[in-house]
Amino acid sequence: MPNTPVQTARTMDLVIGLKELEQVLSTTPENLKRTWLKRHQQYGMPRKHPAGWFWPRKSIDVWLTSQAYVSADPGNDNDGEIPVTVHETRVAEQRAALHTLLGVSK
Repeated sequence: MPNTPVQTARTMDLVIGLKELEQVLSTTPENLKRTWLKRHQQYGMPRKHPAGWFWPRKSIDVWLTSQAYVSADPGNDNDGEIPVTVHETRVAEQRAALHTLLGVSK
């Protein structure tokens, strides 16, 4: 029984092929074929389907979005010293300039 366009569209919603994945990762198909297992072992990339060069789309989406994770620097709230950020510095400068302009004393 031949594949109908509806079946093919549903299948493509479930999997991501080699061509599409190589565009997303900005690599070549040859490089992706050669390094997919290393990417799986080192970076947690989902495994490809054993029947061909395609991957589960949802797993790839989750993996790609998890790569954008930015870790927060843990701070010690007990030391009493709050590190000054650029934003806090700018706010303090603007507050001081406004107080000077309005003649407000501390």
